[in-house]
Amino acid sequence: MTVRRVSIALLAACLALPLAGASAAAQERPREGQVSGVPRPSTFQVYAYTLRHKPAGDALVLIRPLLSKEGTIEIQPQTNTLVVRDTLAALGRIVPALRAYDRPPEDLRVEVMIVRAYSRPMPQGAGGSLPSWLEERLRGLLRWDYYQVLAKSGVDTREGQEVSHEVGGLYGVSFEVGSLLQDERVKLDDFKIWRVDAGSKGGAAGIGVGEPLLEATLNLWLDKPKVLGLANSESSDHALMVVLTCQRSERSAKGPGRPPGGDH
Repeated sequence: MTVRRVSIALLAACLALPLAGASAAAQERPREGQVSGVPRPSTFQVYAYTLRHKPAGDALVLIRPLLSKEGTIEIQPQTNTLVVRDTLAALGRIVPALRAYDRPPEDLRVEVMIVRAYSRPMPQGAGGSLPSWLEERLRGLLRWDYYQVLAKSGVDTREGQEVSHEVGGLYGVSFEVGSLLQDERVKLDDFKIWRVDAGSKGGAAGIGVGEPLLEATLNLWLDKPKVLGLANSESSDHALMVVLTCQRSERSAKGPGRPPGGDH
């Protein structure tokens, strides 16, 4: 059976280092996490920031809106460094943003609910029920009136970690957690969900990989559920819903610790 995929969102910093200059001292690289060098009063300056905790590529979405019209940014992947050429005014925005971004990974918790949606009443006692506020919102946004929770589970993870997790013994999910940005948004790269095939146990972390249902890259805002709908057609009388919620883990308030499943 071919599943048509429908996605619905409910609510859906700088190591100051002059790189271009006549003296050898101006080309020395600063220590990680430290600012060195004083900008000279010229139109443009070139500075490099070596990130200690986050992938430099993930910072591009944060820095690009802060560049001036003529500003440029490039990545040196071998050293996880961003090289920015821009005005002093723009660097005054970019430096603190990078400092705030380049922090140790935070612990997060991702909750997953698998929900069946119907246009007709469901059999009595079939599955659990959604929180009333979520059910009301779904009814206001979607064409289905009845919702049954088939399985739900939560997984503790952290920024930069890969996850493979079984939900209620019925479904499997896998994804890579991106960086938590200043707008409280985190990306789940290569998100996949599938029905677990009990007869096959060759999947990651011992999860049997069965019929694939969805592959996507998702953006989640903290504490705001995101709903994905999978149906045969827009007029179908039933659909499978995936409700995802990301929150800061309780471990974040207790300080840094070892990531679940080992160091990464």
